[in-house]
Amino acid sequence: MDAPSDAVILRHLRGANGFATPSDLGHPPAVAERIVVLNAAGYEIEHHPHLGYRLLSSPDRLIADDILSRLPECRWIRQVLVFERTASTNDIVNGLARDGAAAGVVVFAEEQTAGRGRLGRRWHSDPALGLWFSLLLRPELPIAAWPRLTLWIAYAVAHGIAKFASESLPQIPAPQVMLKWPNDLHLSGRKLAGILVESSLGEHPFATAGIGINANQPAFPEPLDATATSLRIETGLPTDRNALAAAILASIDESYSLVSNDFQQIIDWANRVDCLRGRHVSADAGTVRHRGIASGLSPDGGLLLRAPDGTVFTLTSGEVTQFSPGLPAPD
Repeated sequence: MDAPSDAVILRHLRGANGFATPSDLGHPPAVAERIVVLNAAGYEIEHHPHLGYRLLSSPDRLIADDILSRLPECRWIRQVLVFERTASTNDIVNGLARDGAAAGVVVFAEEQTAGRGRLGRRWHSDPALGLWFSLLLRPELPIAAWPRLTLWIAYAVAHGIAKFASESLPQIPAPQVMLKWPNDLHLSGRKLAGILVESSLGEHPFATAGIGINANQPAFPEPLDATATSLRIETGLPTDRNALAAAILASIDESYSLVSNDFQQIIDWANRVDCLRGRHVSADAGTVRHRGIASGLSPDGGLLLRAPDGTVFTLTSGEVTQFSPGLPAPD
């Protein structure tokens, strides 16, 4: 008889109220073999000859089967891969997409050596402290609607973080994750997560959503310490990264239909948590610089900007910087 997968074993162990008997987990000899492998991988699984197995602790590293064991049945997420070290998870997903992989593949890396953010910036990826991952998308949407993807990912990540906090950190108030248009999530005025969606519009178009979340960094080096934060800094508690990853993937899976069926729900959320609203901002869109007051989001997810003459126009993309009135806007 085939051995149950590690994800199935871990799911049963976590769901058991105490010990899980070998027969609960599957074919006992096959289960015993997998338990040995899991213990060698860093799990602490107690064995009692009469009661069965009990999970005592899990290793602090990303493991695909561990993430899968915590996921509910997914409609759309289909595969989770974890790499110890890679240049960029976006690059791996781009390669899988060009080889014909279906949507719903997720690639995590414990360390990225060339992770990137918007406008070609390098993303600071502390090894084994955050979540650095990419998701393959093949949207059944008109290409003109693909810019919605960034805002949807932000919505899904923010809701996944909130769900994780409510279940794993119930002793503290849920963190209020805010949106900094177009692609950043903030806590306490500092950056917690960033999103980079790259599109390929060839014969078989696809998009790759790269996501970086600061989880267990105890501090950041200068000058990042003034602009970045992590869940550990904000809560004072360590984050179970496999549990956080599962909560976010579940949120992504559950909310994907909103992109085409109820994007207004995402817009309503974005307007509630928009940390730029009412602020004086400078926005670079290509070679053009706009200045005005951020005034919420349009139905398609663009930034509404009220110019000094009172006219309101929509930015569909751009780099936005906040500044204080009466002082020069950023160069």
